[in-house]
Amino acid sequence: MNDAKQLGHRLRNLLRHKKSHQWVCYEFFYANIDRTLLGGENDFRACLKESFPNLKSRNLTRAEWRNIKRVIGKPRRCSQAFLAEERALLSNKRQKIRQLQQQKFVDVSYYRDLPEQIPLSLVIGTRVTGLLHEPHFGLFNGVIDAVDTKSHGYRITFDRENIGTHTVPDHEVLSLDQPEFLPLSSFQTRIKPRRPILKSPMFLEILGHQVAEALGGKPNGQTFMSDHDGETGASGQYPIKLLALMVRVSKMLALKKKRIYELKSMNDEVERLHSLDQKVPVELKKSYASTILDLEKLNNDLDDHLKAVQIYSNELSIDTSCIPDPDLIRQKCSNDAKEMLDKSKANYEISSESSLTMISQMMTLMFHLKLLAENEDNSLQMRALNDAMSELKSKLQPDEMSNFEDNIELHVNYIKNI
Repeated sequence: MNDAKQLGHRLRNLLRHKKSHQWVCYEFFYANIDRTLLGGENDFRACLKESFPNLKSRNLTRAEWRNIKRVIGKPRRCSQAFLAEERALLSNKRQKIRQLQQQKFVDVSYYRDLPEQIPLSLVIGTRVTGLLHEPHFGLFNGVIDAVDTKSHGYRITFDRENIGTHTVPDHEVLSLDQPEFLPLSSFQTRIKPRRPILKSPMFLEILGHQVAEALGGKPNGQTFMSDHDGETGASGQYPIKLLALMVRVSKMLALKKKRIYELKSMNDEVERLHSLDQKVPVELKKSYASTILDLEKLNNDLDDHLKAVQIYSNELSIDTSCIPDPDLIRQKCSNDAKEMLDKSKANYEISSESSLTMISQMMTLMFHLKLLAENEDNSLQMRALNDAMSELKSKLQPDEMSNFEDNIELHVNYIKNI
């Protein structure tokens, strides 16, 4: 018993030194996201299996191990290139695990270099140990208050009163409870099927020829652009007018790309002339102004065509219950919030008009989240939610902005990425 106490005192005295404390943290502390990456089989064992697959015994003499190492080759353990390569590899694997946790992926074959067990993201209320650098360095216990998917971290309220609440990166957070894992193969079954997107330039070029022929024009002509908007019919499962719109949009984008390249060349020429203290020719100014006007007209035309394509896309959508316009979505959520507030107003004494407006806007935000949960694959719901968030932030006072970002926007961003 005395030996155990003496050992405990010696350990406490060791950890009081700053460098000893840092060494213990960096050597023995592994976050949840790093456990499967760094706690598995080391590189030497993997190399040993690859180079000597028939070697079963590990009880070899020093001379035998020396011969094996000589065959494998001398590693670059302490070179700067090796350390930079290892850090980049670890950062890449961490990013892949985060994508799996948020289900932002399309092909599991891209994640073959990950371990078989993938840790799940921690949730609000989990007891954790976080590695802090400021205001105090060390390992401290706390509770997760929010999950920040943008900065890949957790906002933690620490138990010690003089520390407070800080956002800690996920690779410096360890759960005190037993972490949950999912096999890598299970993520493949959770991929949501998506409809094919017609975005290949070659496909659109071929499609344009087919649309032109279907509308009675020449494949390389422009006669179908404006004279046949009233034509009906379909090519496959897509309306002719939708296909014609897509071809126009493709050609407009190609023309816009060309104009932007010309504008960049003229900017370079103007900078060169300024560096030589020479005047800009009048012809160059006229060409610059003409290109700007062309881009403005192209942007206006593109906006009109993209709105028309969006209308057709909504008509072809599998989910016919969704509201086809983000403005209508916002109006519906606002009306539902005002209706609920009118019913509940009699039970509460709220005289301030600004407070009622703020409550109504918060309730509108809740209805947006409800619609987003019911139509999770609908980009229009997401756009309406983003517009509502922007409108709400624009009406806040400067002293309220920080509180809104920490207690509302952070959680909404987490829900959007689930």
